[in-house]
Amino acid sequence: MIVDALALLALGALAVLAPASPRFRSHLTRRLATQTGGSVPAQYAPALEARMTRRARAVGSGILLAGAALVILALLWPAGADAPSGGYVVVSLAFVFGAAGLAVVEIARPGTVGDAPRTARATAPTMSDYVPPADRALCWAFAGVGLLVLVITLALGGGRWFDADTLWRSPLPVLAVALPVLTALSELAIRRVLDAPQPSRGRTELYWQDAVRASTLSSLMAPPALVGLLALVVTGAVLDDAASVAAVATGEVGPAWSLWLLVGGYVLPFVLLAVALVVATRRGGSAPQRFRERLWDGQQLGGPAAAGA
Repeated sequence: MIVDALALLALGALAVLAPASPRFRSHLTRRLATQTGGSVPAQYAPALEARMTRRARAVGSGILLAGAALVILALLWPAGADAPSGGYVVVSLAFVFGAAGLAVVEIARPGTVGDAPRTARATAPTMSDYVPPADRALCWAFAGVGLLVLVITLALGGGRWFDADTLWRSPLPVLAVALPVLTALSELAIRRVLDAPQPSRGRTELYWQDAVRASTLSSLMAPPALVGLLALVVTGAVLDDAASVAAVATGEVGPAWSLWLLVGGYVLPFVLLAVALVVATRRGGSAPQRFRERLWDGQQLGGPAAAGA
């Protein structure tokens, strides 16, 4: 468990320190510009870099917190008792705490208003102006299915065909608690971002505010879905281990339904990924570009020509 904690601390420290590099900060801005289409005008680049840097450091801080919590848990864990360990533990905690850190920072600071005179937007955009409804529905489905499978899997620990200790020492209990909490945090952060004012000095600044908002909303919407998918992947492996332990203990192989349950645990994540791929292929485009169609009539502002807008 200590090794897992050290891995989380190293990963979190890397995520926190990486934005100290000017090259990394400019990379974050360039990636946003690539997703949006166009280039960021020079006078708006510092504000965008600061926002993207704050998000990156929030994720890193969350992972650091996960590592510190795991160190404390390792020190308090009873000597000789089996402790949860392995790649699934590291990945699960990094996903959950990193995403929670991002949500918390967006709840605390959903937007910033700089100096100089600014005017407010006449209309209030909605989530559908930044993220396609099909994407949002798919993310909800991933999170919902993941939580349902987690609850059912933990309930199986009360039967004879799956070893309860194996299930409860795995990341599944943590994911079962974290997934609804993370979903609530993400939804609150999304509401805070949408409710934040957007005063701007001109059309170009408002355009890039929309670009950042679209990127932020997409990054807030995705983590519960990814944790739900991770829960499905972990569930398949843990169920297999729990069935093996129970079979050795009882000397019996589980009934046919338990075998199909194991097969379903491995297959379901791939089915959901295939559905997501089909939806993305049919829709075309990307979520960060949607705001151009909905709010800007397909216009693309930015680059040297727009620097004085």
